[in-house]
Amino acid sequence: MNISTNDLIASLSEDLPPVQRLAHPAKRLAKWVLLAFPVSLLLGALVEQQSFSLVFVERQSFALAAERLTETRSLLELAAILMTALTAGYAALCGVQPGRSTKAWMLPILPFTAWLLMIGESCFALFQQIGPEQFSFAPHWTCYPSVVATGAAPALVMVILLKRGMLASPTVTVGLAVLAASALGAVGLRLFHPPDATAMLLMWQLIATLTLYGFATLGSAMKSRFA
Repeated sequence: MNISTNDLIASLSEDLPPVQRLAHPAKRLAKWVLLAFPVSLLLGALVEQQSFSLVFVERQSFALAAERLTETRSLLELAAILMTALTAGYAALCGVQPGRSTKAWMLPILPFTAWLLMIGESCFALFQQIGPEQFSFAPHWTCYPSVVATGAAPALVMVILLKRGMLASPTVTVGLAVLAASALGAVGLRLFHPPDATAMLLMWQLIATLTLYGFATLGSAMKSRFA
């Protein structure tokens, strides 16, 4: 039986659902922030509030956040962290959308460098304050619940957004996504967590976010496989 090309295309596409074009990375970035950021802040505040009540610390987490929002040094660091999250998130979303600039990965370099410099300054000031005997990079396990609470929503929502695109450069895109989610979670951590954000706290934030990102990706892949 002979069939024309147009008829063949029409028959093959008859029951296919319509394909929705991906929105601009900036719009998807705004969706990520609007969905993940409030949840990250809320969970971070709740975990810290519970931690404060358990160890009988007088200052509550919301009072600490209000205080830090009035400090110039804290505001500059929060701005660097937030800009790192936004630029890295935008670059990651560009990485799964063909036709976007391949140089978008360079966007978070400046704010991330500024953030690292501030962390280095804080570590040096702490070293001078308490001395080499007391200074340590050993992990504080009491900080881990706060790290997970603030980083969970940014990581999970980012995975959902990236899954809708095409992962052309997995290493770079995943690295940018982890950095973005870690930074967005670090905003709440910087606001509500009593100790200053140190290099070790940043490392735990990255490890926790990478773990959450991995579990979310695995869960999404298994769901697609058995759907």
